[in-house]
Amino acid sequence: MSAHDEQATASRRSILGGAVGAGALGLVGAGAAGLATAGPASAHGTITTYPGINGARTVYEVTGRLASWGYRPSFHTRLNTWLAFWNANTPSGMANASRVWGYGAHYDGRPTEAHNNGRGFDLSRIYTGSTRRFTARYDLWSTWSGSDLRTARRHYWATSASAHYHFRNVLTYLYNGDHHNHIHIDNLVSGTSNSSFDSSSRAQVLHVQACCRYVWGLPTSIDGVWGTQTSSHSRRVLRAAGVSTGGIGTQSRWLAFNRASMRKGYGTQRYPAA
Repeated sequence: MSAHDEQATASRRSILGGAVGAGALGLVGAGAAGLATAGPASAHGTITTYPGINGARTVYEVTGRLASWGYRPSFHTRLNTWLAFWNANTPSGMANASRVWGYGAHYDGRPTEAHNNGRGFDLSRIYTGSTRRFTARYDLWSTWSGSDLRTARRHYWATSASAHYHFRNVLTYLYNGDHHNHIHIDNLVSGTSNSSFDSSSRAQVLHVQACCRYVWGLPTSIDGVWGTQTSSHSRRVLRAAGVSTGGIGTQSRWLAFNRASMRKGYGTQRYPAA
């Protein structure tokens, strides 16, 4: 564990009973600009407790201890698929993820949220062995400098890309202050399928802009608004990734954008300049 990881891990959020508090979950509702919603659910169905994701044990960020959390089985299956994708698209010399840290999954506090339905997960870190490969703790690493900052930021957006590949709703630190210590992931809209892009989604546009800037080195403005610059820069990324025509409006090209951003961010594959 690095010196950075030894900093305090106390969450800014209210924590109840080992699960995330109601005030800071990834909200899914009519008031969440750019975040798609499946509507309130009257019951969350079967919740099954699992000790980990795709063979990696889960760890509660607040205590640093192993934790088992409840999920809808279909959502947990999607998380397994996501982490297998993360493993497959990190460098070949890197071991598979062994620990996934977070703030929990199922939480019955509010019936209109993904966490109530066991279909939301708040991700904070990923380790392979004792080596931290990813941290969502922007509240900590935003104060770092030099190569530590650059690496943390590249790995952050590369991991965000792996999540956006699989899930329609992914909220990062750019979305709002509630997400400065985790990335929220849910499948309320994408279900058992991979994600697709909607230019009206502020969360997705912020992700595209950040990948263009921090992973691909383009001078992309980050404002959450789809415009000519973001469209042009994301097309440049696709060309560098080998996609010869079109933008990220189709699902196949959106997935290609995210796969390439994940691989470039971790240095798995070399690409031409965007």
